[in-house]
Amino acid sequence: RTRPIIVLATESAGDSYMAAVYEHRVILNPNPRVPVTRREALIHMQKNLDIYEEQAAKAAQQGVQILVFPEDGIHGFNFTRSSISGYLETIPDPQEESWNPCTEPDKYNNTEVLQRLSCMARRNNLYLVANMPDLQPCPLKTAPSTCPPDGHWQFNTNVAFNSDGLLVARYHKYNLFFEESFDTPPKLELITFDTPFVNDTFAPRAEQNCRQTWEIN
Repeated sequence: RTRPIIVLATESAGDSYMAAVYEHRVILNPNPRVPVTRREALIHMQKNLDIYEEQAAKAAQQGVQILVFPEDGIHGFNFTRSSISGYLETIPDPQEESWNPCTEPDKYNNTEVLQRLSCMARRNNLYLVANMPDLQPCPLKTAPSTCPPDGHWQFNTNVAFNSDGLLVARYHKYNLFFEESFDTPPKLELITFDTPFVNDTFAPRAEQNCRQTWEIN
């Protein structure tokens, strides 16, 4: 059910820090092309988040300072545009506003996954990176006027939280690979966030397996 945490001791500017990547065996929705309610989607996602909780605690015990979870690890894959709707949360842009989902849970509705990830980072005193589906209304402030027919964007999205649970980064994946449930962002992003130990970057990269990229600079 679970796989090892890969712990990496790394040096940056002469200072060492510890990063970890968790290889997760996703608990999948057995019928991803069938729409579900928000409650049903949350029940499914909580099963994967329960494992994330266990692994975050183990990582913290090993002195990990930043923990990275894999793409699609919370919700799974093979959804249609309509069947993933129950899994979507609207993720605010941390470049425009400051929000800690753990300490301000009532600021936005339908943000249960963001709240749990935020509290996970805060509880274990580590930076945390995860992947989840994002719903954004049209038009985006920084986007052209083109908009999907249903009136909103759906993005494959990376989020990062600091060790207090503050949402510090949001990155919309640009290089999609047979992901019919998601839109290609109208604007390519290069997102960075600072930590006390390293500068981190979400960057689009066409890898052989076309999976999401996260870099430590």
